[in-house]
Amino acid sequence: MKILKRLAISLAIIFVLLVVAVFALLERDDGKGPVLKDHPNAFWSGAEDGGSFFEITKSSPPSYYVEIRHESGDIWSKGWVTHVKKDGNQLSNEDFMGYDGGDEVYLQDETALKLNPALVK
Repeated sequence: MKILKRLAISLAIIFVLLVVAVFALLERDDGKGPVLKDHPNAFWSGAEDGGSFFEITKSSPPSYYVEIRHESGDIWSKGWVTHVKKDGNQLSNEDFMGYDGGDEVYLQDETALKLNPALVK
């Protein structure tokens, strides 16, 4: 009986130590995405498996010049987009959500905007 008691206590201690070790090894997420050294205002939209940076470098509302960059900071695409927000505010870097290549960029509200190489008013 004493052996079973000691075995049960030992297994419980091992289990608790394993749980503590698992939680200690988990990565903590501070909620901030990566930052580009040369483009600190660029907004990261993505996850651990990839994404892209968005930065409005020129604006002439409702037109905005957007640069889209790879994780490395290299330019992926760039161009002018035209958009008027429903609340009347200007478009910001944080409003962008995704880019899959091509000539469309997506906003957080799932609106697709065409990238144009020249300013269109």
